[in-house]
Amino acid sequence: MKLSIIVPMYNVENYIQQCLDSLVNQTCSDYEIIVVDDGSSDKGPAIVDEMIKKYPNLIKQVHKKNGGLSDARNYGLSFAQGKYICFLDSDDYVDSTLYEKLVVKMEEGFDVVVTNIEYFYENGNPSWIMKGLTSWQAPSVSKRAILSPMFAWNKIYDARYFKEDGYRYPLNTWYEDIPVTTPIFALTSKIGYLDETLIHYRQREGSIMSVTKSERLKEIFGVMESVRNTMKDLNLFDEYHNEIEYLHIEHLRLYGMFRFLRSPIFDELYDLSEECMSTNFPNWKKNKYIKNLSIKNRGFLQYFSKKTKAVFTIFIK
Repeated sequence: MKLSIIVPMYNVENYIQQCLDSLVNQTCSDYEIIVVDDGSSDKGPAIVDEMIKKYPNLIKQVHKKNGGLSDARNYGLSFAQGKYICFLDSDDYVDSTLYEKLVVKMEEGFDVVVTNIEYFYENGNPSWIMKGLTSWQAPSVSKRAILSPMFAWNKIYDARYFKEDGYRYPLNTWYEDIPVTTPIFALTSKIGYLDETLIHYRQREGSIMSVTKSERLKEIFGVMESVRNTMKDLNLFDEYHNEIEYLHIEHLRLYGMFRFLRSPIFDELYDLSEECMSTNFPNWKKNKYIKNLSIKNRGFLQYFSKKTKAVFTIFIK
């Protein structure tokens, strides 16, 4: 088996058909689709069953009690037979040539290949494209990759990372991709880039990351601690200090802070952010990658504080 595509599913009866339609019409051959029903209570599993009747040799559905996205991915990995592994969220869809192109790229000798993402909105807002590999200058492709989107699902991986090296996604947390993707990137220089936009990432009300649940926002601090500890255990923390520091800036002081601002426990989140940065990265404002940000974001990093909160809130709404 060349490729396993793992699709965690939980209560997405309105979207799973489009997702599966895009997967069964791929131009690649020798692949499998593993849908992991994470305890859905809607018609999603029945829709998958109907698709299995049409494509019995292509689609497999496995069921489990609800345990969250990471648990579903990890469960799906135990059934995967492919030489390569991909993930796809069950409310997203892909173009028909995506996986053929990713596999062809992998067979050039890469361990991981990343690709671009289209963000599209149900409410009619304009879509936009996020590059899978940053254009920022960095000393190595591994460091560029760590500065790029960390999502699990815009990548294709050599299955050995999960089968032999034992990587699994951390349970019961948001931001679950970061602790897995960071060390994988750091441990290889064989990172390829498919500079096409063939993945369509749905932005919808009620999706996991669109909901600002205040207590869950705290989970980023544990995730970033896990990244620091893993990189130290691998003796890679010093080598990747600038990149790890920038990850903290992005998730605790910039885009993460935008989320914190919408939370009723903002003061607590801000204090946790200040403590983390001052303890682990006291000179973070001198990070060399900040210069790549927009003037607006550089200004936010330089001047935002509790005292200036009211002023900045006006500009980031």
